[in-house]
Amino acid sequence: MSRICLDHQHMGVRHHLTKQFYVVLSVFFILTDAMARAQVNVEPNTAVLNEGDPTELLCRYAHHSITYCRIEIPGEPKVFNLSPDWNKTPGFTYFGKGLQNGECGVNIQRVKAINNGQVKCNLGVEGEELSGTIDLVVALRPKQPAVELMTKADSEGYFSEGVTFQARCIVPDGRPAGNITWFLDNEPANKPLGQMEFVASHPANTGLELATTIQSIKWNLGPEDNGRKLICRSHHQTDRESLPPQEGSYTILVRYAPIHKEDTTVYGLYLEQTVKVNMTIRANPAPVIEWTIDGEVVRQGEQKGRFSVFEPEYLGQDMYNVTMIIAGLTLEDTTKTYILRASNALGTTDYNVHLSSSATPPSSGLEIGAIVGIVVAVAVLILIVLLVLFARATGRWCFGGKSVKMTTNETGNKAQQHGQSVALLETPNGVTIIPNNGATTSNGQKMDHDTSDVQRRRLSTDDSFEYATDRESSVYNPTTIPLRSVMASAGGRNTRKSVDSDNPTEQADLLTKGNELGIPESRFSRWIPKDQREILEKQARLLANRAQATKTPEPRPRTPTPSTKGPAPAVPTTAKLTTRSNINVPTETEI
Repeated sequence: MSRICLDHQHMGVRHHLTKQFYVVLSVFFILTDAMARAQVNVEPNTAVLNEGDPTELLCRYAHHSITYCRIEIPGEPKVFNLSPDWNKTPGFTYFGKGLQNGECGVNIQRVKAINNGQVKCNLGVEGEELSGTIDLVVALRPKQPAVELMTKADSEGYFSEGVTFQARCIVPDGRPAGNITWFLDNEPANKPLGQMEFVASHPANTGLELATTIQSIKWNLGPEDNGRKLICRSHHQTDRESLPPQEGSYTILVRYAPIHKEDTTVYGLYLEQTVKVNMTIRANPAPVIEWTIDGEVVRQGEQKGRFSVFEPEYLGQDMYNVTMIIAGLTLEDTTKTYILRASNALGTTDYNVHLSSSATPPSSGLEIGAIVGIVVAVAVLILIVLLVLFARATGRWCFGGKSVKMTTNETGNKAQQHGQSVALLETPNGVTIIPNNGATTSNGQKMDHDTSDVQRRRLSTDDSFEYATDRESSVYNPTTIPLRSVMASAGGRNTRKSVDSDNPTEQADLLTKGNELGIPESRFSRWIPKDQREILEKQARLLANRAQATKTPEPRPRTPTPSTKGPAPAVPTTAKLTTRSNINVPTETEI
């Protein structure tokens, strides 16, 4: 029971807190709406103008019409009670959509410097007076910027090399405050800058509240800073094309010891002539010169033996020309050690000088001619590579097909005996046989065996598609006949037995084995176009006839004739057969 009572108490507390929260939220919204209704909107919140510029200032109450509008402008003795019909004060007129629309504003034709300050508008709304303010800033051009030194120079206005130089720029009495940029000889200074500060100022007898801008700059001085102009330039609201930014400047003077240089070689000196050795050094103030020649010292303005040293000649921008004259330069003089010492109040610097009779110094890089030559050589190389690639791709020039000579026993001289030559047709296995008629041996005699040029392509597993000869892969053409019929009608050749045999086994052997016509074996029946068929028939007949011609017929028995002298002795008959040697054609000749 106690637990139930506690739960009821907690629920009551929650309900009470929730009720209080809604009450507070409702009060907040009511106050917010009341404040929004009591607020006067102004446009703009701040107006920054130059003296003489026109402007429009507006006060608006968006929730209700207004009954009157009074505007107070700094520097003006009257309060303007404005309405759309009001035009009593020259230079000031009503601006807005009307009092019934809750708008009241003023149009100022020319802003005066005394108008700077807060413009206040008072609006009559439902028996109450609501107010709004606008900040009107009439800009005043600041005075000339000034560069103030924070690091003091010596009595002559010089700084020493390595000194930390610090200065600040002051742009006084501006409204609003001006901005600052730093330059060294019209280039951005790019030096460490301090934080920009804005300080209120009240010029005497003016009653104005203005602002002064201050910024500092600091860095370590070097020889390159001598004679440079440090410029502080101000930027302000009042800047126009006719009124460019104002600036202040200070010329920095730096004294430094002669600047060190790497070893120097003087070229173009002629032996046995009086020569002038010139050196250029940079220093401030002017340096004092002396030369040490193999341990012998010659000071400026002195002459010792053949060596004369002149005083430095000022060239401008802290540059000095140092001259030494040698009368009758010898080869030994070009091997001596020359040390030039330059000194001033800031320090001493030594320079090593070498003399040379060479006309020009050795080139540290490639000359123009060499560069052009390299470019041309690279271009020619690229052209050659492209030509080789083109020839290889197209099979031209040295990449074209070659012929391989082979020795055969069926062509050559025998073809010449019959007045004919044999040229086998290019066939699917790529073999072409062209006899070399009249071939001789090295001793000038006719060769016993025929020699022919045999050209063979690489064989593929099945080239029937390329030549359209397979019955299964092409449409039968009535102008073609099977190869088997051509060979059977021609009689064929390349058989191990007699060429005129009618044995079907021999004809099958002719078709299944390699033949000298260059026709490959295939598991399909070959079909040959008509034009190639006629040529193959002629070639087959020609080879068959030649094979029969090589056989020597047996002599017939002579019929005995009556003779008065008695019967002639019987002569034994012998028959000779000329047999052909088997032709071994390589199965593949690489082109």
